[in-house]
Amino acid sequence: MNYKGIAFLIVASFLLFGCAYASNGTDNFKVQAPYNHEFDASYYSLYFGQNQDCGVAIFKNVDDDAYPDHDNDKYDHLVHDDGREYITIDDDMKIAKNPDNTANFTDYDHAQHGAVEVVQVNNEQFIVVFWAKDSSNITTADLVAQLTQFNQDNGLQAIAF
Repeated sequence: MNYKGIAFLIVASFLLFGCAYASNGTDNFKVQAPYNHEFDASYYSLYFGQNQDCGVAIFKNVDDDAYPDHDNDKYDHLVHDDGREYITIDDDMKIAKNPDNTANFTDYDHAQHGAVEVVQVNNEQFIVVFWAKDSSNITTADLVAQLTQFNQDNGLQAIAF
């Protein structure tokens, strides 16, 4: 029996399994250097600019009820706890869908604007939000360009939502 070959296959299998598993986390995406990774939980990750006047939020696209502790989030004043709030139109959220399955939004509740999309990685969906405070000088066009770069860096394409 070739024990070296079997051992090699076992080690290679563990490495491949680990890579596939790691890509399903909200903090396993490449985010441009101007944003600092500040927070992650099992359901979302946050990256902020220098003054916390802009950022990136990456949510798993799952039912909000799956995360009962989200009301204790210390970043609640900056972003919504549930990523689906960024893809659902209501009185506080204006959403304009684009032909490429992304959307621009105006969030009246948090006084922000930005770009949002839903992507799929290994049969899991993620909501990606690039946002800026209305008081900043960052335009929606700037955020759309950053979202496009994010997709290129991560080999992603937005899906319909």
